[in-house]
Amino acid sequence: FARYRHKLRFTHYLFRFPAKFHPPAIRCLIDRYTKPGDIILDPFCGSGTLLVEALVSGRNAFGVDIDPVATFISRVKSRPISPDLLERRFATLLSSLRTVRRSDADYDRLVHDDLSASAICRWRDTLAIPTIPNIDHWFRTYVTLDLAKLKRAVLAEACEPEATKFFLACFASIIRNVSNADPVPVSGLEVTAHMRRLDKLGRRIDPFALFESRVKREIKGMRQLWDNAKEVTIRVARGDAATLRSTLAVDVDVVITSPPYNTAVDYYRRHMLEMYWLGFVQSHEDRLALSQRYLGRARVRETNRRLKREYKSNYVNRLIAHARRISSVRENAVRHYCASMQQGLAQTADSLKRRGRAVFVVGNAKWNGKKVHATKLLIELAKDRFNVEESLSYPSQNRYMSYTRNNGADVNREYVVVLRKK
Repeated sequence: FARYRHKLRFTHYLFRFPAKFHPPAIRCLIDRYTKPGDIILDPFCGSGTLLVEALVSGRNAFGVDIDPVATFISRVKSRPISPDLLERRFATLLSSLRTVRRSDADYDRLVHDDLSASAICRWRDTLAIPTIPNIDHWFRTYVTLDLAKLKRAVLAEACEPEATKFFLACFASIIRNVSNADPVPVSGLEVTAHMRRLDKLGRRIDPFALFESRVKREIKGMRQLWDNAKEVTIRVARGDAATLRSTLAVDVDVVITSPPYNTAVDYYRRHMLEMYWLGFVQSHEDRLALSQRYLGRARVRETNRRLKREYKSNYVNRLIAHARRISSVRENAVRHYCASMQQGLAQTADSLKRRGRAVFVVGNAKWNGKKVHATKLLIELAKDRFNVEESLSYPSQNRYMSYTRNNGADVNREYVVVLRKK
């Protein structure tokens, strides 16, 4: 297995997730800092790269994330399902999809055309179309109807619950690609000039064909996971790293994680379309309530208690002072990030067994035009609860990041800081 493991995709690429762990790097960290049977915690698990690698490495793992799309995708990716079962269920699902999908001639005609926007109102209740604000901005009308029919067919199929979730994850993975939003930028969600140019040239969007292609590919990845998964326990929970102890039921041996950057990736906005289509939010008010729980967000309410925290660290105070010179909004974002990270680090220490290790993967960035040494900031925020054991770096192979355009992050090198609980 070790000889050919690097060739296996498993379920790593089921969903395009920004700033995700690079599987070979995680593999190395698991081999270096854990042993078979250990319990690993990832309090910022994202799309579950560590969980998948733990599963095939014989380590138990617990993943936590505040983002509902992240935790859903993590659960699906790290839950082995019989590929033979999936293929049988998919064959039945394809038969039902053929009765509702459009003809090739229809899709050719719709390249430069669309249905009336009023069709969404007529079919909203029947097809359970989500109430996405400005839905006609994000999707062509016919694409909205196709997505609704596709999701309804998946839910109507008499599948085992885990198989249904697998198909829903594949459905979620095509939403951005069939929308009007640019799938490349990782920082948020927008209809770019590039996408408008593509539409003028003629963009053929067939959600059913894309879904079929994605499912076939991911069943192959699931087969690799099914064949190589070990008898261990993998759990995923929605939760806040700053209140970690209320989520975990056991102490863990090792923490391996990559915390979010400050204001670099707006997951709340990036996953808006998927949140609505998967039913994790029903209204704009739902999303606003959720937005206040993200770490690293750009806007923080003045009433937030974490803004009042004071620091003994000169380095942290210099970052805050620099942000203050720009605006109170920027200052609040930096204050909230540092306070949340410090609280999360304290909760991480409380979750570890005696003298346990916490391994953090970080990258340097610019906050408000000022270069931030992520390793130094992490050490400063963690020094009350941890001692530094080791620090190293490696060249990054993850190219699904555009931080050089957004916040000056060094995407060509990642840094590993190993902390030991005091």
